[in-house]
Amino acid sequence: MQERPEAPMAEAYASQLIQAPADVVWDRVEGFDSLPRWHPGVVSSERVTRPRCGPLRRLTTRDGEVYLEVRLEHDPRSRSYAYAMLEGPLPVRDYVAKLRVTPVTATGQTFVEWHATFRLTPGHEGETAALSQWIRDEFFARGLRGLAHTFLPPPPRVPALEWRR
Repeated sequence: MQERPEAPMAEAYASQLIQAPADVVWDRVEGFDSLPRWHPGVVSSERVTRPRCGPLRRLTTRDGEVYLEVRLEHDPRSRSYAYAMLEGPLPVRDYVAKLRVTPVTATGQTFVEWHATFRLTPGHEGETAALSQWIRDEFFARGLRGLAHTFLPPPPRVPALEWRR
């Protein structure tokens, strides 16, 4: 019996320029369970314990989807962490992602990038482009826009008009 060839790795990538210093941005994102504080599509992140497994989080999205992810690395010096998706509704396997925060030294801003590689599960190989785009646009880019939004100044208060007779 002939073995089926390994599906090629697919990728998703998004980046965002943020109007805050890198250390401040890193402080907001470095906690493995911090996504609900800045990602508009994530409503909860619970820590999960399993024997012989690294730090785990169970994410629940606004759509009710649930993902179980394990942190693979956490490097405060390079301001990055990587994780793997263990369970979730996406037709993927070997999913590994990395979030990295880099200072823009000329301006004091921060460049944040989120990248993932993965393989599609059998029967979904023809969906590579659509799934890569969905992860990029609906999860990574949406989350990075939400993160950037948390650093915007509050809108100016408009004084209430006095009503006179």
